[in-house]
Amino acid sequence: MIRPVSVKSGAGSSFEGSDSLSLLQSHFQLQLCPGADCPIVIQVQEPRARRVQCIRCNEVFCFKCRIMYHAPTDCPTIRRWLTKCADDSETANYISAHTKDCPKCNICIEKNGGCNHMVNFCWMCLGDWKTHGSEYYECSRYKENPDIVNQSQQAQAREALKKYLFYFERWENHNKSLQLEAQTYQRIQEKIQERVMNNLGTWIDWQYLQNAAKLLAKCRYTLQYTYPYAYYMESGPRKKLFEYQQAQLEAEIENLSWKVERADSYERGSEGELSANDRGDLENQMHIAEQRRRTLLKDFHDT
Repeated sequence: MIRPVSVKSGAGSSFEGSDSLSLLQSHFQLQLCPGADCPIVIQVQEPRARRVQCIRCNEVFCFKCRIMYHAPTDCPTIRRWLTKCADDSETANYISAHTKDCPKCNICIEKNGGCNHMVNFCWMCLGDWKTHGSEYYECSRYKENPDIVNQSQQAQAREALKKYLFYFERWENHNKSLQLEAQTYQRIQEKIQERVMNNLGTWIDWQYLQNAAKLLAKCRYTLQYTYPYAYYMESGPRKKLFEYQQAQLEAEIENLSWKVERADSYERGSEGELSANDRGDLENQMHIAEQRRRTLLKDFHDT
């Protein structure tokens, strides 16, 4: 159970001053909300790495380490990853641009939606979309060089940088997709409001679109944090299983993203109305994506 404890200023407050900070640091069931100037203290019965949300400022964070929630990555690993990203930010800047060259015509293109499906190729690897298959995304798995230990230090350094950039690019891409899908969510909310105001159904009638956009963000957020986990994971059968489940989740998220963007297009009136079959297809995809997400977290979120 999670219980918020409001911290009041002034005399008599049990959480004011250095003594109160010592109390918070020593009490394993209490954490101060990391939100800006937020006085709320969160109390839990079972202190562990878990998602908590402040009822006052809506900050979402990990109870154990007080940074953004990061399952399936554990607290020490996400700190290492964020430190590495900060240290290597200048090196990674060149791959964090919004544009790439089209593999078909070499024209500079920009992704304006969260989905990585760019008509007939993949935004991440620029390969043919059809070759990704329905079950496994090869472009989400880094291919280790088995002979790198026998090569020069310079070659090993280049390989280490190549590996980091591979995972960083995918981490950053999903972060940007989240931002673009937040815009889609906002458009859907505005369209629902407009339809309700015009007596074209109730909020309940259109709730499935809002739920789909929320779930997409939830799944995308989890997928983003699978990449630091995979980066530090040792090679072996467990990593192969993780990469398989990661790829399964990625495939279903891309399917869900495409369907949400398509539904958003319908709701904006550019292609008519969303049919009952399309709605059923979207809701079915929501179920599949959430099951993939839950399975991965169940098998690999150990903390």
